[in-house]
Amino acid sequence: SFSGRGVSKAEGPMSHGSFRGSAWDTTYVDYGWQLVDIPIFEAAMKRHFAPGTYDLLRKNCNSFSDTALQFLTGSRLDPKFRRLEALGRQADMNMSLVQAATVGGYAPNPRASGFDSCHVARACVWEVSGGLGGLSKLPLYC
Repeated sequence: SFSGRGVSKAEGPMSHGSFRGSAWDTTYVDYGWQLVDIPIFEAAMKRHFAPGTYDLLRKNCNSFSDTALQFLTGSRLDPKFRRLEALGRQADMNMSLVQAATVGGYAPNPRASGFDSCHVARACVWEVSGGLGGLSKLPLYC
């Protein structure tokens, strides 16, 4: 799970339990699996999803999931799960609409500026494989 505190471990849908009437309303999608050394994977992800880099519209839990999916399976998170944030990002970029609607509750995080999940997934694959291949042969659909 990824938040303003950085990466943390969460069981199942519990990381989003407070956002819904029931955490069990969560949609599960099977994207396959990849054999990976968990401590190395965690370290690579933590380097790119550090505490203080979270941004509601530009680098959030969906960004983390999208990057992890690319890293592990070469697949992308279905865009339907990111529509609302994409709409908010465009509205805020063009008219600061989200900042106005939240009366200052949202301000873009400069530490999330320029975040690109494809770039980060490629960097993680490179770090984990030591630049020697292996996982780096996964197709990254960016």
